[in-house]
Amino acid sequence: MRICKVLQQGRLSVHKFLFLLLDIFDDAMNTTPVDQWDTKDVEKWLIANYFDPHVSQICDVNGCDGPSLLMLTEADFHLYNLGLPIGDAKRLIIALRKLQLSSVDSMKRLGLPLHVGENSLSGQGCQRSHRYASISESDVGDSLTSSVELIAETTKRFPPEIWKTVISAVYMNTVLLVTSCVMVIVHDRVPDVEKYPPLPDIFLDNFPTIPWAFTLCELIAVGLMLILIAILFIHKHRFIVMRRLFSIGGTVFLLRCISMLITSLSVPGVHLQCAPKTHANLAAEIKEAVQIYLGMGMAIQGVRCCGDYMFSGHTCVLTLLNFFITECRC
Repeated sequence: MRICKVLQQGRLSVHKFLFLLLDIFDDAMNTTPVDQWDTKDVEKWLIANYFDPHVSQICDVNGCDGPSLLMLTEADFHLYNLGLPIGDAKRLIIALRKLQLSSVDSMKRLGLPLHVGENSLSGQGCQRSHRYASISESDVGDSLTSSVELIAETTKRFPPEIWKTVISAVYMNTVLLVTSCVMVIVHDRVPDVEKYPPLPDIFLDNFPTIPWAFTLCELIAVGLMLILIAILFIHKHRFIVMRRLFSIGGTVFLLRCISMLITSLSVPGVHLQCAPKTHANLAAEIKEAVQIYLGMGMAIQGVRCCGDYMFSGHTCVLTLLNFFITECRC
């Protein structure tokens, strides 16, 4: 059968003819298990499967014997630079898989799993099976099943735990509401600009004021927020990312509350119109705190506060949004 096939392909040579005859003889007389093969047996197997151009590289240079042949994976082709073209590499993987399936006893004696040939190119267990090399529908179904199982396993390892996300969201919103109340308090305590002039600053004292820069800063923050929302919409672990965002953001703003309440800095520039506010009663202060909360402390929302210069909320938001956008991996 093999000789006829080679003759039809026009690839029969004296060297190959002798090896084919020897292989046929071994099939009839020799029952040596694959795990006991030496390099000569591997060489005969390669030639019988029409991989004779690679015999020297696999057997002579790398000394591949029976156990090594059973353990050979596609990752080894790149790791040891066997130099096989992609077509020959794929055909060799198919032949190896068939050899493994027909040598179950040898695999068991070597302590090898039957899926040893299904490792990925990276060799790091991405579960990318080589069974798709087969054209049978059952193998295609097995591959799809493996993919579904991998997704289920990933979901099991990283469960969304939505209840934790809800708790972290409540935590952050509570902190933001407390921050709004603290901003009302520190605004009432803002130092008098005539008694406490702006602190000397090399940059601000030598460069002109750009009136639209603060508005641009807030527009950039809005843009980053929209980008992050889009990322969360397509992220497979969106609830985990949201939970971390709420937890970190809430903690940062809680520390900001403490810093603002303890230390009140003078107004940073004479261009800012800041003066202590006097509220008629507690209801007026709560109303202003709610306005700050709903306006997210942004000037483009009509919020105007002073006294929170010790710990910039805009800097916090820009930094957190930037980090979460650049560090998120879908």
